[in-house]
This record gives sequence, structure tokens and C-alpha cells, in this order.
Amino acid sequence: MPDILIKNARIVDGTGSSWFTGSLIVNGGKIKEIIPGRLAGERNKQLNEKKMDRVIEADGRVLAPGFIDIHTHSDLKLLVDGRAASKIRQGVTTEVIGNCGYSPAPVTEAGREMLEEELADYHLELSWESYPEFLDQLEKCELAVNVVPLIGQGTLRKAVVGYQDRQLTAEELKQVRDLTAAALEAGARGLSTGLIYPPSSYSSTEELIELSRIVADHGGIYTSHLREEGCGLIAAVQEAVRIGREAGLPVHISHHKVSDRECWGLVAGSLGILETARDRGQDITCDVYPYTATSTGLAALLPDWAHEGGRPKLLERIKNQPERKRLLDSLEEVGENRGWDSIIVSSLPGERYTHLEGNRIAEIAKNWSISGSETVLKILQDQELRAGMIGFAMCEQDLESVLTSRLSLIGSDGSALAAEGLLAQGKPHPRNFGTFPRVLGCYVRNKGVLKLEEAVHKMTGKTAARLGLFDRGLIRPGLAADLVLFDPDEIQDEATFAEPHRYPTGIHEVLVAGEPVIYEGEQLEVFPGRLLRQE
Repeated sequence: MPDILIKNARIVDGTGSSWFTGSLIVNGGKIKEIIPGRLAGERNKQLNEKKMDRVIEADGRVLAPGFIDIHTHSDLKLLVDGRAASKIRQGVTTEVIGNCGYSPAPVTEAGREMLEEELADYHLELSWESYPEFLDQLEKCELAVNVVPLIGQGTLRKAVVGYQDRQLTAEELKQVRDLTAAALEAGARGLSTGLIYPPSSYSSTEELIELSRIVADHGGIYTSHLREEGCGLIAAVQEAVRIGREAGLPVHISHHKVSDRECWGLVAGSLGILETARDRGQDITCDVYPYTATSTGLAALLPDWAHEGGRPKLLERIKNQPERKRLLDSLEEVGENRGWDSIIVSSLPGERYTHLEGNRIAEIAKNWSISGSETVLKILQDQELRAGMIGFAMCEQDLESVLTSRLSLIGSDGSALAAEGLLAQGKPHPRNFGTFPRVLGCYVRNKGVLKLEEAVHKMTGKTAARLGLFDRGLIRPGLAADLVLFDPDEIQDEATFAEPHRYPTGIHEVLVAGEPVIYEGEQLEVFPGRLLRQE
């Protein structure tokens, strides 16, 4: 590891405290020394005589701990390209994978085919079965960023009973509990749920409490994409609070929001519930991304009952009456509530419909001379469900309410992509490329919604503490030298919904474990990241 001197920076140390002027010496992958004040005169001469391997002149730019993205879906993307370009160029040095109830293991017949198809898109083959084997595979990869793993509850349930919408038997629950324990013992730092996505959505609250007790025994965390993010938000938050209270473990709510315009404003009440829970001694937090559009699979528009039995059964239901009629009726309600002009098709793997990526459902429906509901079913049928979407569903006031809450952290809900190559496909949500610079540029500098130190705290020290990463996330001697140097007057997200594959500006240097990965604004071919298993 090189000896590095970072001179005369505006240090925002990740604690939320006011910035101060200082310099840093990095040695052996760690922060060796913090030198307060401006480095000049005799002290500067003495350091220069030590002949550092590299001297970085900060010239008053902000030096902060590397950003920790608490909510990502980079699980497979990191196997494709460990450079993690769209994240490291944002200043992200650590990614949390396994969110929303999904992880790429354990692999069973219920999910094997779709996983193999996705890997084939990237010219990869499935080379693992169990969750420990997946982590071992990930650990062999060259990584520019650190990775924190969670285990997906939906994947665990699927491994035991597939897409069956029913309660688990005592024996089946034991199997899921055993798989959960095995994942935690292999290094997962917690359990995630995606309670709007089958088969996770088929789970009862009591089932989730039982699994969470296993997580509590291993010192892990429960994270949740809530069961409802529309008008049922309050009940969904109450369920998460109950799970944490009865299982006795920390709870973290993913991408907290209201995604139904009829219910905008409900986050004031949901945040109040979280505050009350904390006042009563319960450890609970949430995260947020700085956009008013969501992104998920297009099949998520279909009701839970349609997914029972997995992909083969769902495709049969799309083709056959009277179930197709029921699906169309359900989609008509979606169209009436949200409007087909508010939903963009973001990804269509294969060659048949790539020209439609970036188009709105309403536009496609008009060109095809069919309804929006018929358009959704046609795309899903022809693509065998492999289609992504972006939905404009939230309001700015709610976003800012969550962003400024003392309980919120910053997470992208995106993946480690790139502006070129295999990871530059489709029209993905710009959050994949712009989340952290957008907070600092739009909500700190331009709008003044957050103070600089507060925003950095939500991206670094506060997140590290939430995950139990006490060896990083702050600028302190002896901690890991995961660092980002940026210009607070220049930092800006450049990715848009029309042109999402654009890197941000204003980030000059990024170090991971003391190794420069971004140097003078350009990415180097180095891979100092590692898998941060729970020990």
C-alpha cells in the first residue's frame, strides 16, 4: 500500500460535526495521522522530506469518508465487472447487496432458469448452489469496492417451497430457518425482505418474526422493502416495527416513500411511528434515494396471485382466459391510478424490443393501437417476464421529509453499472450513476435542504454504525482509509432518465483501503475492495 499525504483539505469526518481544515497521512491501508490546520512552513518541509509515495493537494476541497451505499442490487453486476464504475465514480467505497428479499443463492429449480438467463446476458455461467458458495465466488473476484452481504428472505422461501402462496409447515419453516442460519454463519450481516414481491409477499408476519429471531441470535439486522408503499404504508411500517420488537433485533426500512399520488403526505405519519418506536427503545432507521421515480421489474405491476407457481404459471395465466381477463382488470386499476404515461420501460433484454427501451407505456400502446394494460401483458409475454420499468410515483415534499429525517440514511437502490460494455445496457434509472452527487449537489448546495456535514454523516459514519462497520465510515487514525475528495461547488449528478449512463462531475479522488481508485478524476485498474463478512 502506498504512503499518501492529502494536504490542506476541508475535512468532513463523517460524525456530523463541523468541518475543519487539516491534512491526512495514509499508510498500510489505514489513516495513520490527522494533522490539524493548514500545512505550511516547517511542518510541510518535514513531511516533504519523508518522501511520500504520493502527495494529493486538496486545496480546500472536501475530504470525507468513502460513501457507503446501504441499499444496492449489485449482486450479479460485481461478478461481471468488479470495477463498479458507476458507484466508485460517485465516491461509493462500500456496497450492501442482497436487498429486497433477493440474493443469488441458494439456487433451486424454482429460480435457476431465470438466474441462468440473466448470467448468460453477461456471458457468465452459474457456478454456485449454496449461499456460502456464492460468497466464496464473490470473494474470488477483483473488486474496486467493498461489499457487505445480506441474505434475501424471498430467495430462502423460494428454495424450500418455490412460489407457493401458503403458510409453511413446521418442517418447511425449520428448513428456511436452517438456511438462514447457514447464510448468517457464512458472513451475511442480516436478512432482507421484499414484501411486495412473491414469494416474499406470501410470508406471514409470524413467519418473518421466526426468521428474524435467528438473525437476532447472530447479531444481524432486519431490512425490509415494506409490504405496502401506497395507502397502506402505515400498516406496513407497523408490521416492520412489530417484527423488530418481537424478534429483538434492529430494523431498517428500505427506500422509505409513498409511491401512490392519492396518499402523498403519509410519510409524515410513518416517520412519526419510527420516532415513537425509537423513543421506546427500539433500534429502527430507514434509507432514501434522491429521486421521485421508482424502478423495478415490469411484472411487479401484476397482483400476487398471478405469480403463484412462478414464471411458467404466470405466462400461462397471461395467455389463457379467464385469468387474462382478471390480469387486465387489475392492470386497468394501475393505469387509472398511476397513468400509463408515468411508466417507462427501462430494460428489455434480447434483441426484439430494445428499440422500445426508454419509451413510456402510453407511447408504446399508441403505436401498437392497443390499451396500456394489453401493452404490459404483451411485453411480459413476449419477453417471458424479462422487462424493467421506471415509474414516476412520488412527490418532492415527501422525498425531502424522509431525506431530512434524523433516522434516514442514503441508499441508491441501484446497481454497479458502467457507461460502456456489458453493463451499459438499456435505459436504467439515473440513481445508478448519480445518487450521492445528487444529494450533495442538489439538496446540499442548491436547495440547502441538508447541511454538508449532515449529508455526509448519512452517507458514511451513520451508515457504518447501522451495519456494524466500526473500522470505517469516519476519518479517525487507525480506521480504514476509504476516502473521497470532492469539490462542493462542482459536484453534480449528470445522469438523466433520457441519458442515464453518465458519470458525475466534481469527484477528484477516491481511495479504498488506502489505494487510489479514482485519481485526478479518472479510474485506475486497481481492485483493493473486499468482502466484509459478519464475523
